[in-house]
Parts: sequence; structure tokens; C-alpha cells
Amino acid sequence: MAMPSLPKIWDTFPELNPPLQNVLIEMSESWRIGFSEIDNAIRSQASAGKLVRPALTLLFSELTDAPYNQKAIVLGASIELLHLATLIHDDIIDESKLRRGQDSIQAHFGKDTAVYAGDYLLTGMLSLLNDADNIQANKLALESLRNILFGELTQKHNRYLTDTSFDNYLTQITGKTAALFKLSVLFGATSSDGVSSQLLDVVGKLGENLGIAFQLLDDYLDFESITEQLSLGKPAGQDIRNGIYTAPILFALENPDINAELKELLALRDGITDDQLVHIHNVVLESDAMSRLNSLLAEYSQELDDLLNKLPNNALRQKLSHLATLLLNRKKLAKKKP
Repeated sequence: MAMPSLPKIWDTFPELNPPLQNVLIEMSESWRIGFSEIDNAIRSQASAGKLVRPALTLLFSELTDAPYNQKAIVLGASIELLHLATLIHDDIIDESKLRRGQDSIQAHFGKDTAVYAGDYLLTGMLSLLNDADNIQANKLALESLRNILFGELTQKHNRYLTDTSFDNYLTQITGKTAALFKLSVLFGATSSDGVSSQLLDVVGKLGENLGIAFQLLDDYLDFESITEQLSLGKPAGQDIRNGIYTAPILFALENPDINAELKELLALRDGITDDQLVHIHNVVLESDAMSRLNSLLAEYSQELDDLLNKLPNNALRQKLSHLATLLLNRKKLAKKKP
């Protein structure tokens, strides 16, 4: 079998290349169902990801007495299948037309195929968990699945609520995004022996912190690029039209000077025109919302550094610091307000 190619992000992590290639092999062998449409649908998404979560699993296996062990590879493959399944189901719920720069499965193949594809990926994830034969990993996966579902239900409850708090939104993304990052790092740290319960607590907090920061940065970049995307004729602002209000909108709504105007525009829901979306974008940018978000990202970055310094493996600390820089500096925040 030809070795799969890896995303460019891993070029500076040569030690990850062989185990990540094995992750791709494990994944590909776990989800082929034999129905060509579903296989093709899954393949269209599986080939586009950056493999951040399985890479975290592999890196954190360095804390154990068996770095890059086979269980870490299998667990890394399982979490990437879970991640893909959640993306597919998210796109169905949100009726998203694009995923990773191309047609989403539900847009290209239809919602029925997307449901089957997502469900089948979950069976592949469970099959790999069984292959790993790790009781602790099973417990962690169950807890993570519950948290992901709770995050999704919180998002559903919060839709179109302009009075919801930012803390409530943090609860939402702690389930939807951060739970998978937390599971990724804990999978690695529990893939073999040698990690104390105290260190596992640090690892879990580190993964959750990274996941929240990752999502908040996505919020920043997605909102910042609205006018650029519209000028290129690309879909933009779909979360706003769907009533999924991320950090920039929630922070702007806390400003009494623009609260009423913003609420009036958001009340149009999916009737918001492109011109009105641009106006929302400008109103938010003229507030302190983006600078507040930028400051919050700086706080999470500092907390992440503090947690990294608690890890006993200096080489791993350096690798994770480099990876965090790549993940949390995906684009210069050049347009931030003072």
C-alpha cells in the first residue's frame, strides 16, 4: 500500500510522519462500508483534514513509557473518525454548503448519505476503540461523547438568543470543540503506562485550553473575513443567519450603544441580506468586541504556556509550543482594534 501524503503542517515534525501515516492507514481500513456513494463521500472529507487531533494523541504518548506506541496510533485514528463524524453531522444541522473549502457531504451527496456516512464513521471509531483494548480510553471516550452532545444541545438552545451570556457560549464550545482536543491529549497520555493521575489532570486542562483557544481564534478569523468572502462571491456569515452567535457578536451585544441596532438586524435571521451582513460586520468592528476577543486569546495563550511548563518532558514542551504557535497564529490579527 502506498504511503498516504501528510498535510504540510507536519513537515517540521519529522518524528510524527511514520506514525501519522499509520493513523491514515488505520482510518482507511476502518470505514470502507462497500457502498460506493458513502465511501466516496467519506473519502472526500477524510483527505482534507490536517490531522491535528491524532497528532496530539501521538505527541502526548511521549509522556508514557512507550512513545508512539500502537495503541496511540489506533486511538489517534479513532478520534479523527469521531471528529469527521461530528463535522458531517454539524453540516447537516447547520445546512452548511462548504466544508474545508469544498462541498460538504450533505450539499454534494444529500442529507441521507451524510447521515449514513457520519453514523458509519462512528462505528469505525468504536471498532478502533475496541482494537485499542484500553479500558481507560473507553471511559474517556464516553465522557467526551456526552460532552460533545451537551455542547451541541447548548448550541441548539442558544440559537437566536441575543441575551445569552458569553459564559454560556464557553460552555457550548467546551463541549463542541474543546472536548475533542481534551480527549486527543488524554488518549495519548493513557495509551501506555508511566503517567500519574496528577499529570493526567494537567494534560486534560491543557487539551481543553487549547481547544477553547482554537475555537475562539476561528471565531475571530471567520468574522474578520466576512466582507472579503462576500467580495469573492463565497458564502459568508451563515452562523449569524442561523442564529449561532459567536464571540464577536456576543461581545458586541454587551455594548449598550449598539445593542438595539444589532438585535434588530439579527432578528431578520436568514433574511439578512449581504448588505446587512456587511453592516453588522462594520458595527461589530467599530465596537470593542474584537479587541476584547484578542485580549481573551492572549489570556488563553498565557495559560497554555503555564500548563506546558508543568509537563516533565522538555522536548515535548518545545514541540507542543511550536504546534500551538502554528495553530493559534494561523493568520496575523492585523486588523484588531486598539
